[in-house]
Amino acid sequence: MIGGERWAQGLILQWINQIIKEQGLSFKRADQEVQVKTTSGTIRYPDIVIWNETGEEVVCLIELKKPTISAYDEELIKDALEKSTYVGAYFFATWNINKLVLWETFRPGTNLLERRLLHEDVLEIKDLRELTKTEVERTLKSFLVRFLQKLEAYYEEKITKREAYVLPKLPPDEILVHYLKTAIDSLYIPVSNDLIKKREEDHEFYRELVEWFVGQGWLFEDSEDDYDRVARQSVYLMINKILFYNILKEKFGLREIDVNDVSSGEELKKKLQEYFNYGISINPKYGIIFATDFLERISIPNEIVEGIKRLIAELNKYDFSKIGYDIIGKVFEKLIPKTERHKLGQYFTSTDVVDLILGFTIKHPDDKVLDPACGSGTFLVRAYHRKKFLAQKLFKEGKYAKPLKSHEELVRELWGIDVAKFPAHLALINIVREDIKAIENIPNVACRDFFEVLPGKKTSLYELAFPVPKIKEEELEIEFPKDFNAIVTNPPYTRQEEMEDIFLEGYKDKLRKLVRDILGVEISKRSSIYAYFFLHGASFLARDGRMGLITSNSWLDVDFGKHLQEFFLKNFKLIAVIESKVERWFEDADINTAITILERCSDKKTRDSNIVKFVYLKKKLREITPVGETEEERWRYVEKFVDFIENCDKNEEIRAQMKKIDFLGKTLWIYENEDLRITMISQADLWAEGWNEEENKYEGSKWGKYIRAPEIFFKILEKGKDLFVPLGEIAEVRFGIKTGANEFFYLTQDRINELKIEREFWMHPVKYDEWLKIKDLIPKEDIWIDKNGEYFKQSQYAKSYKLEDVLIDENVIWIPNYVIKSPRECKSIMVNPKDLKYRVLLIHKDKKELKGTNVLKYIEWGEEQGFHKRPTCASRKRWYDLPRVGGDLLCMMSLNDRHIFWYNKPNSFIDARLYGIKLRDPKFSKVMAAILNSTVFSTFVELWGRLNLGQGALDVKVYEYAQIHIILPSKLNSNQLKRILNVLSKMSKRDIGSVFEELGANSPMEVSLDKVKPDRRELDRIVMGEILGLTEEEQMEVYKVVIDLVKTRIERARTVNRRKKKKGVDVEALANGIMTKLNTSIEKFPDAYLSDYKGLFEEIEIPHGRPAIGSDIINGFYVQVGGKEVYRSWNLEEAKFVFFAALTGSTIVKIPVDKQVLASAVKSFEEKCKRLKEEVDELLSTLITDVKIRRNIEEKIWKKIFQSSK
Repeated sequence: MIGGERWAQGLILQWINQIIKEQGLSFKRADQEVQVKTTSGTIRYPDIVIWNETGEEVVCLIELKKPTISAYDEELIKDALEKSTYVGAYFFATWNINKLVLWETFRPGTNLLERRLLHEDVLEIKDLRELTKTEVERTLKSFLVRFLQKLEAYYEEKITKREAYVLPKLPPDEILVHYLKTAIDSLYIPVSNDLIKKREEDHEFYRELVEWFVGQGWLFEDSEDDYDRVARQSVYLMINKILFYNILKEKFGLREIDVNDVSSGEELKKKLQEYFNYGISINPKYGIIFATDFLERISIPNEIVEGIKRLIAELNKYDFSKIGYDIIGKVFEKLIPKTERHKLGQYFTSTDVVDLILGFTIKHPDDKVLDPACGSGTFLVRAYHRKKFLAQKLFKEGKYAKPLKSHEELVRELWGIDVAKFPAHLALINIVREDIKAIENIPNVACRDFFEVLPGKKTSLYELAFPVPKIKEEELEIEFPKDFNAIVTNPPYTRQEEMEDIFLEGYKDKLRKLVRDILGVEISKRSSIYAYFFLHGASFLARDGRMGLITSNSWLDVDFGKHLQEFFLKNFKLIAVIESKVERWFEDADINTAITILERCSDKKTRDSNIVKFVYLKKKLREITPVGETEEERWRYVEKFVDFIENCDKNEEIRAQMKKIDFLGKTLWIYENEDLRITMISQADLWAEGWNEEENKYEGSKWGKYIRAPEIFFKILEKGKDLFVPLGEIAEVRFGIKTGANEFFYLTQDRINELKIEREFWMHPVKYDEWLKIKDLIPKEDIWIDKNGEYFKQSQYAKSYKLEDVLIDENVIWIPNYVIKSPRECKSIMVNPKDLKYRVLLIHKDKKELKGTNVLKYIEWGEEQGFHKRPTCASRKRWYDLPRVGGDLLCMMSLNDRHIFWYNKPNSFIDARLYGIKLRDPKFSKVMAAILNSTVFSTFVELWGRLNLGQGALDVKVYEYAQIHIILPSKLNSNQLKRILNVLSKMSKRDIGSVFEELGANSPMEVSLDKVKPDRRELDRIVMGEILGLTEEEQMEVYKVVIDLVKTRIERARTVNRRKKKKGVDVEALANGIMTKLNTSIEKFPDAYLSDYKGLFEEIEIPHGRPAIGSDIINGFYVQVGGKEVYRSWNLEEAKFVFFAALTGSTIVKIPVDKQVLASAVKSFEEKCKRLKEEVDELLSTLITDVKIRRNIEEKIWKKIFQSSK
């Protein structure tokens, strides 16, 4: 049978023999189930045996089992050892297909664990049937090649060097970790399968499971991976608790765990919790480890009870008081290796980043430290070592009274909070394991929502799911200080627009109210969650205390960032903001990051005089601050770097290497070496830059330029300060058309002809002055002459134009509504209608005015498809009526490696992926197009845009384009204008390529003036050289900067771990899952609602298709199916009757003559639909917290509901 053990053994046997032959190994063959006779005469059958070259000796015996049996299972090992001994095999292997352990059968004077040769992680499958998958087969065959080669080497070593042969010996912690991990990997599979089964049987459990997922900030997709993640966490927790209990047992004389008498999972769970309660009674803080929450309420399947009992019995053999506390600590550390953390939903901050933040924030051994989103405790564990190091260092310097801080002192000063039980559990264990012998000293780790914890107020460390004997609720309460010296964290990341999607409804409003009530700070609704960690964290910080966070870098540049900027400038010294040019610190999230270091300061004068360091790292942190061979060496590297950043402005030697730049009334200092660039500016200047005198308020500014902008950028702005104005002062930058249904509004000419849509909706009349400008651009076949304007007089444009405005030689000229759907359509600087495939429908009439038109039929078809219900469409008064959006110049919302501004001479309309620039003085359109296409403005766009997407694209908002400094055309002389236009004419005749193609270089090192495209070089010579006064050397620097900026953001994005890229949500599966939970169903209408009616019917035939119901003032109510009218009546109930029948799939509709019966059937159906809607809404709001996904699922559910009634 496929999927059974014997089938798998046969398959593996076949592959082993194939490999022996192909690789020419010194084995004769492998056999399956060779008979082995024991001394008692019974026959035993090993799963697989591998013979030596002569076929006379068994080299290795393999016992191959299913994944749910641990490769370290005591019974399995005992059975394999006995068979191996009887057959005389040199080695034997226990293998559950995922883990293989190779043992030496016999060696005098050694125990079995000392005879273990190999532990191999082979696969990660849950069922042997997965061996049929191509990828699994490939992986397994590759492993078998390596394993058989190693086995051959072991065998040859053993035979040829019998006396000298010594086995590699594994350290005790490695042995225990392998044992436990293999047990976990086997046990979680039945737990996961049991969870999947339970979801069908227990609706309340399913609801709790979803709520637990929401509490972790995860989306529950009802997928197998979701159940695996829960099962793994559940099993890890159980084993961690058993291990931790055994350590307490030795320390406090607790009873040994004895579960020999239990026979069911429920009994086992109850018995284990009784033991764990003893641990809580020693100290309530141990509740983070031992107390139950949802995860511990997950059932233990009966099939794994014996396996757990054997695991407990194995652990009971260990005397943890003699093993060595350092070894136990390593066991906890290695039990969840980095490669498996993502399976448990745990992501860890790089210690390079953590140590740097701690180097800035923890300055004294006695500093109290808080991590309000502590996860598994990386910041807290490293803070433990940082404080330990500082005690030793300051003691040597005579600045601290003692050379060592005790474990008790250290953990007392570490505080952590995490909303999720599993990471909080890990955090506590990770800190305690630093000195297991002092296990009675427990850090203050709370399993709470940070935003429910208030400074100086008591809060429960965790919630007890069940009462614990001798423990009162008040014993769990602890007061969080309001004078922490250091607050450090890596807060969870989510964009502001996702906050209400991922977290429970109203969560954002709750956070805004919290910071308003405590700090009196108003913050934008658009703020991401990390902003609230800054704000709420500040309320816990002592005077002169420091805060260090690693977050998205979006606050530096986005609009909502101004609230954080203002808060920082009013309450802190901004010590440093640090970004990396060469590495991503959040490898698993599509964002770019910054480290922010703040120091609490209430004195305005001190704040204003503070010099802020904006640091751009050009090397990886690990290269700048090496790990070192000891903790002391590591922290000295970190301190040296921190001191350099903090005090470079005070160091005379370093100051001599700085460049001072006067920049728009401010003074900057820039220091640069091969490791980094530091741009320095006073805090007073930052405040002045963001302050609006007219509005008398702080409006913020883009601080990202101080990190990413090189020296030449500031020089350009200073040199051109009399020429530059923000683009927004001479033009309006606006969004393109947000249709909400591109497939409805954007049509090709062929599709328009096919639909016979009237001309006025896909063409528009042209005014005389506009026609003179564009007539040479419009293809003749696209022009339509309206003689005497007769068609115009009846068209929708007669209301907005006067006839005389559009009459040209007694006629009206109409041209298509060209629309640029994608930036890729426009190759050249000049927009050419010949390149544009689509026309946009512009319908500015009510439906009653459209009666009898083909465009109305098309609108009605669109409604059948549900376009009118889409949010963007539904928000318009007439869902099908789009605004007319274009611009004199056009630019992109998101840029990759191509920089271009388009001259929109034909006044084409634009999609939402582009922005339109409408000049207040259109006569400068062409000149502006030329100026904006100069390379210097590519630099400005790169620096005014935002990199926080992390996927390589540069995102530029409307208001950011409006802020970009542009040369005022009126400042140029006639000669300059003429020459600029001449160059534009040349450039317009060719395609514009990427910046690398335009500048003839792929890296800054390759840049040279003679490689730049000749016409671009000519334009840049005029704009950068003559107008801005840059030397050729400075112009070269501009080219290098553009190449570097574009190359850096694209290459940094490529460092994302693609394997961990978030997969798409399976809406179909989620919808099906919710369908199974509905208690109400819809029967076929009207049959199920007229079973007792014996009267007369009126019978009509209707087609299959999507039905719609509507009304008009003249002819009453109507029903359409597939866009065609099938029924009309003055009686609404009759129209509803036919509509409901069509909705549930009827094609022959029998309409009762008795109107009372008809009305009763309609009412019953409506009531059932209402009950069903309430049920669907409740399930969706409970199970699917992501609002966007919820809408998609709801639409699919209703389709399925009505399909199932057909």
